[in-house]
Amino acid sequence: MSAALMGYALRTPLGGSADTVVSRLFEGRRGPRENARFDASAYACRLAATIEEAPRASRHARFVRRMGLYGMEAAAEALAHAKGAKGDRVGLFSGVGGLRAHWDDMMHAFARQQPDGADAWERGLKDIHPFWMLQHLSNNAHALIAKDLGLRGEGATFGGSNGGAQALAAAERALADGAIDAALVVAYDSLSEPETLVELGANGIATTAPLAALRAPYEAGAAGVVPGEAAAALYLVAEGNERETPLAWLDVSDAADGEQGVPQVATLARVASPWRDGVGFIDGAARANERFDRAEREALGALVGGDTPLIATLGATGDLGAASALVQAIVCAKLLQAGELPPIAGLANVADGPLRPLRARESTTARAALALSCGAPGLAAAVRVRVG
Repeated sequence: MSAALMGYALRTPLGGSADTVVSRLFEGRRGPRENARFDASAYACRLAATIEEAPRASRHARFVRRMGLYGMEAAAEALAHAKGAKGDRVGLFSGVGGLRAHWDDMMHAFARQQPDGADAWERGLKDIHPFWMLQHLSNNAHALIAKDLGLRGEGATFGGSNGGAQALAAAERALADGAIDAALVVAYDSLSEPETLVELGANGIATTAPLAALRAPYEAGAAGVVPGEAAAALYLVAEGNERETPLAWLDVSDAADGEQGVPQVATLARVASPWRDGVGFIDGAARANERFDRAEREALGALVGGDTPLIATLGATGDLGAASALVQAIVCAKLLQAGELPPIAGLANVADGPLRPLRARESTTARAALALSCGAPGLAAAVRVRVG
């Protein structure tokens, strides 16, 4: 059973509203810049796509860091957008990138430490707040959203690079089973912090190119993603329980194959396969890896046809980690409603292969789209978006 999308909200490097994001996609805008969060000159990847506006002041900032605050904002806006219900039959499902200790919280405490650990307390550990780790808990924002918005139904928090897709899949199952009447799905993640940049650089996932030489996904010579960040929220009810026409209907599948880095393309094709019927365009995984991009195009072309248009939201926003699937779902719904598709930002020399990576704006009569996302370790997700 599909889930009906009744409301949404987002925060991305291309803007804080869906209309702004879509408008900038049509303009060919790209989020990647020199990292604005900190001096990244010593890192393999010096680029990042970050959210420009700071989160609103919140009394919860003691226990929820920056990305969690964006998630809380998106959750409240999505609920308001949907004019959604609250209470015991409304569930909350959240996806986060994982439990990560932020280096900037600890650097000052370790700057004067000795190799033998002598006088570690006096050399800086005493300066770490005793509650510092509480800010890193993956369910902090989940708990506070549930309390503030009065969402007391079934729910869960999921971690990993497809955490948002996992949360969306769980919400759909709970709606189909009748465990809840409505679900708020929230996801947030940042890949542009020191602790993530080191890993992405070491694994060869993030680009090492300067901004002027950055290659778009599906371009010949593409060599790595730009780390991005986003928060997004969707308010859902089960198909058939809509009180008014929904913005779209969503179907999702997710999988893991045990790979240390990105999943095998066969895994991406496996999650896409159930939703291939009627697909009018694909929003690709946009890994900007020439070999992976080609394999992805071949696998998906075999499913939906080699002339199917291909766009790349995540090429413009940067890799959004756990928030990718939700942001893509919102963007695809808006594009289907608009009847137009944007070009892939920065795409110049299209690499050979099936599907049709777009270099220019194009009209479409499609009523369904398929959005793919993936990340380490071996996680993949597909979301089909349909409109009436």
